[in-house]
Amino acid sequence: MNFVLSSLTRERLQEAIDVVFETGLDTKEEIEHHLEHIDAHYVAIDGDKIIGVIGWYQDTVNYATNAMGDKFPGPEAYWVGFFAVQENYRGKGIGYALLQKLESALKEKGVNVLWVSSVPEAGKYYERQNYQLVMEGRINGNQKYFLSKNLSQNS
Repeated sequence: MNFVLSSLTRERLQEAIDVVFETGLDTKEEIEHHLEHIDAHYVAIDGDKIIGVIGWYQDTVNYATNAMGDKFPGPEAYWVGFFAVQENYRGKGIGYALLQKLESALKEKGVNVLWVSSVPEAGKYYERQNYQLVMEGRINGNQKYFLSKNLSQNS
């Protein structure tokens, strides 16, 4: 499978929003709000269409505070944001490549630990990528797994 990883651009913003929205991860408004920070997102492109999106954010509104209590890493921590691969492209290494790109970019920024708030179905995926389960909790009534990865150990 030939695909290219690239930074999200303003010209491809709407297409990236549509890809994430199709996966049902959140409302269109919430996706638009996060992806508007294009410098924090990467896309996988097959031919001329976006097939995957990943990004990072910092939880400056303490979204996970109630769920995590004293294990909340603080507003300076970096989190995996929307991470989506179109269904018919899953299982082909695209998600892995996107996650590696994100981790590499954050390491270059001097980030040592990357966090993720995951639905239970994706928890095992992150564990296979060397993320460690920190705790389970709930956000807005939804079950979440909170995992982290020490980026400084993976040179």
